[in-house]
Amino acid sequence: MSNVMTLFQKEQMEQWRSLKWIWLPVVFAILGMMQPLMMYYLPEIMGSMGGSDSGQGAALAELMGVVNAPEVMAGTLSSQFDQLGIIILIVALMGAIISEKNNGMLAFILTRPVRAWQYILAKWFSQALLMFVALGLGYFAAYYYVYLLYDGIAMAHIFAGFGIYFVWLLFLVTTVLALGIIFRSSAVVAMIGAGGAIILELVSGISGWGQIFNPAYLSANASNVIMTGDVKDYFAGNLLMSLLFIVALLIVSILLLTQKNFHIGSSHE
Repeated sequence: MSNVMTLFQKEQMEQWRSLKWIWLPVVFAILGMMQPLMMYYLPEIMGSMGGSDSGQGAALAELMGVVNAPEVMAGTLSSQFDQLGIIILIVALMGAIISEKNNGMLAFILTRPVRAWQYILAKWFSQALLMFVALGLGYFAAYYYVYLLYDGIAMAHIFAGFGIYFVWLLFLVTTVLALGIIFRSSAVVAMIGAGGAIILELVSGISGWGQIFNPAYLSANASNVIMTGDVKDYFAGNLLMSLLFIVALLIVSILLLTQKNFHIGSSHE
């Protein structure tokens, strides 16, 4: 495991040099704060745009309906993290393997006494840690403002929602790493990763047992836990399958590197 730790430390240094440990958590914190602030002040802002007619703000607030703290918190996941947040996350991680593959560093590392599984695990743990911190900062920044502007939410619901949503993002991290082995272009990885995530989110609103195989259904469950304290139907199967997908993607990534089958994306084709 010493090789894994050494490679993990190398990854951490690279993330500090690229300032990912600064800008990614800051961006997620901003996204987290946006939803409660926007929902709270939007009626007043729209009312002020109407000039002297102060009743427009109240009319808009009535049109929007009364929102409570759990709804605003859940909206942070569906309106902020599940849209712009996922795109930013994929863009931040898409070059994790591609850059080393294209400049020859990956081939060099694999000629050292380093096994493919050690390289993949070091990459995965490093990216997962960065994502965990960024998501945590944004998620609890959102809750802080929800608490200030609206009301408190049961902490058991908050932590459960965070854990469920974290598994969804962990699936995306693993997918992006696997795509980085197969393709040479970061743009292709971003397009496939973001496009696939959007499609999975769109079909997650469909009811039925097929959602067991949709990792994006975890996001819907996280929102439901925050709002009601309960999960949706088929949650246990969905969580289990999502974890199995993560393990399967890691195994496939390791096998591709073990067999040196990353020539599809190599700049030395």
